[in-house]
Amino acid sequence: MELLGAGVTVALGERRSELVLFEEAYAASTRSQGAVLFVSGPVGTGKTALMQEMAAHAGRQGGPFFLVTASAGERARPFGVLDRLIHGMCAAGMTPPFPDGRPHPDRDFFAMMDRIGAVIQDFARGRPVVIGIDDIHFADEQSLRCLSYVIRRIEQSRVVIVLNECTSYERETADLRAEMLHLPYCHRIRLAALTQAGIAEHLTRHFGAVPDAASVRFYSEVSGGNPLLLHALIDDRIAVPEPADGEPGSSFRQAVLRILHRCSPVTAAVARSVAVLGDYAAPALIAELVGADIAVVRAGMRDLHEIGLRDAEAAEGFRHGHIRSAMLSSVPSADLSTLHGRAAEVLHASGAPAIAVAEHLIAAQDGGKAAWRVTILCEAAREAMAAGDVESAGKSLRYAVESSGEETQRAQAAVLAADAQWHADPSRAVRRLHGLRRDALAGLLTGPDILVVVNQLLWWGEFGEADELMRLSGLEGGGGSSLAQLWTLFRRTWPGSATLEEPGRPTHAVPALTHPLHPDHLRRSSEPLQQPPLAQSGPMAAVTYLSSAATSAYDAMTPGRADQMLSAIRAGTPLTPALYALVVLVQTGQLDEAAAWCDRLLKEDWIGRVPMRRVMIGTIQSVAALRSGDSETSLRGIREVLDVVPPPAWGVAAGLPLSVAVRAATDLGDAQSARSHLAAPVPPVMFDTPFGLPYLQALGRYHLAMGHRQSALAHFRSCTELLIKWGVEPAGIQAAIDWHHRTAAPTGPEVARPPADRGEDASAAAEAEPPWEGPSQEPAGPPESVRLTDAEQRVAALAAAGNTNRQIAESLFITVSTVEQHLTKIYRKLNVRSRSGLRRFQP
Repeated sequence: MELLGAGVTVALGERRSELVLFEEAYAASTRSQGAVLFVSGPVGTGKTALMQEMAAHAGRQGGPFFLVTASAGERARPFGVLDRLIHGMCAAGMTPPFPDGRPHPDRDFFAMMDRIGAVIQDFARGRPVVIGIDDIHFADEQSLRCLSYVIRRIEQSRVVIVLNECTSYERETADLRAEMLHLPYCHRIRLAALTQAGIAEHLTRHFGAVPDAASVRFYSEVSGGNPLLLHALIDDRIAVPEPADGEPGSSFRQAVLRILHRCSPVTAAVARSVAVLGDYAAPALIAELVGADIAVVRAGMRDLHEIGLRDAEAAEGFRHGHIRSAMLSSVPSADLSTLHGRAAEVLHASGAPAIAVAEHLIAAQDGGKAAWRVTILCEAAREAMAAGDVESAGKSLRYAVESSGEETQRAQAAVLAADAQWHADPSRAVRRLHGLRRDALAGLLTGPDILVVVNQLLWWGEFGEADELMRLSGLEGGGGSSLAQLWTLFRRTWPGSATLEEPGRPTHAVPALTHPLHPDHLRRSSEPLQQPPLAQSGPMAAVTYLSSAATSAYDAMTPGRADQMLSAIRAGTPLTPALYALVVLVQTGQLDEAAAWCDRLLKEDWIGRVPMRRVMIGTIQSVAALRSGDSETSLRGIREVLDVVPPPAWGVAAGLPLSVAVRAATDLGDAQSARSHLAAPVPPVMFDTPFGLPYLQALGRYHLAMGHRQSALAHFRSCTELLIKWGVEPAGIQAAIDWHHRTAAPTGPEVARPPADRGEDASAAAEAEPPWEGPSQEPAGPPESVRLTDAEQRVAALAAAGNTNRQIAESLFITVSTVEQHLTKIYRKLNVRSRSGLRRFQP
């Protein structure tokens, strides 16, 4: 059996006891034993539906049921509820108590009530009469007083009175309950939320089948056992049997609004405040926002819980996100803006995190009336960036820039906005760059902010403007400034400044990511390196450490120390140390460990959610894979990097990821992929930076593989010319030459040349093995007089068996660099070009 009322269908399984109580009271009334049932419950729990079923039962027994529903709009009308009740009963045959049939304030109250009580009892003399008043909490004061008088005089009558009350308005009926509930014939019924068993029964009746446990749990969790919400969920599912997202629909949202409309004003205000404050909806803050006593607020929050809307353990305080959105949609836009502005003030005063305050400032759109608002927005952006939420950071800063009423604040917010945009997409940040430069030159920015601008100017190759800005801002340090001085400073921290020491040679710099280092080679430079400001923050600092092998802050770092540094990295800490530590692991041959750390870091939200942080780690990961001989993984990884941040957005640093992509594709014999990456446009100014070196080297290897030896020679020669142009010591140039001999695997006898011969590396490349040529092109073999050393024989045997350089190094307990050097000499002695050629010389 079901109850139908107010659009809500309630399964009687969980309301059966309440109906039985009414049936017993009705039966007792036939014996002249009157009764009063006071039914209370939260909004939407089926009070009206239960009363209608009582009326149906009375009708089946032949007795009349007179139902009146009180209205909040008529509370100011004296005797309004009583007048309607008497009018309906008189229409059914009751004798009018007065000639005009209506109660009137001018009449003597007690005489009037005696007359009304007498005609009601006389009307019920032949059979029971049931009087029902729904929403008694909305009844006018005069009618409530009259009802109280009648109730105290029906004990020995055939009258049953049923009163429905919403728990949101318990304060409104406190006096009536105090007078009534102590009477022995008065009974209180409290309607609770439906249990899962009741919900299952309800679903079975609607859908014709027993629901599974998951469905019952869903309907229970979202509706909170509130029949009105449950009915709305069912309506949504009937309308769309299989919603794509499984979410409640419009019926559910409308049911929430109906509940909100029927709650007390205080409960509704508390509900909207909870919706606005979200995770910060503490009673004290709600009380301040609503302007009510905290005890009243706590009562309102209990009411929301009883209704089934609120769940203290759920996100944002409500059982479902649609509840919160429906609450907010019920507030007019102007009022909602005011509410958000007030929430921002309340949260700011309470010491809430800046991110929470900024959310309301943005929603309020109040124009930043106080200086603290812009400060909070900027602080919130920093917090968001630390957590990896670039989108929120950008939103806060855009509003901060737009709403700043003071030029210095606006300029400082614009710097933060450019920095956040750079982390998301450098090509978007460049739009602000020259405006920021003007702000810096106008004196609106301080030192740290100026360095952000300088870093981005350098990123895009605007070296002249960066030099001018540093000079005019007094940030160059020391005496006069010029582009040459800036470049000297810059080169100290740019990728490609690795400090090495070799026996009998002075300290020199070599390309770091492309030049493998042995741990014993890392040492402190004999010339102290003062870490410049550019190495400490901003985009260029991150790229700086991608391939920097040593600075004053990280000299002589061992793999163990690198592990310690990586273990200490947390959200909110600079990423630069992590990048440097990863490079150290790569340079010292700890490739598996470097790859594992990259995987671990990329799983961190504060890294993985920020495009530029992600590609920095991803680039190192691809380099590690390339160095370990896994060109396929390297190419796949660097493609992902370039999908996230395309080459044009890399500025002058584009040569770094592109060189990895070209090198990996070349090693795999994938000429088409190599050409596609070489076709990506790069800024010409890149070739005035060390980022051009790995790009030129990769280009040279590609041309060598394609058999274009003269082109390869030209590109390798360009590398050496750049080193000389930048003032790298002769020993450094020789180191670059030696590195090309390892990588180029020459086939002819080594030709001795002066150490500073800028053509050395290109000549070695011209003799190198074309890696895409097949075994059929191997030379006939070495002279019979050629003999390999024992160490070379061991390396040759393992290489011929198909082991990678990394595997050979681990088997023989030597470095990968040593393996490469042995193989270079082996190829030269045996006059072969590949590992397959070694097999002919193995026993």
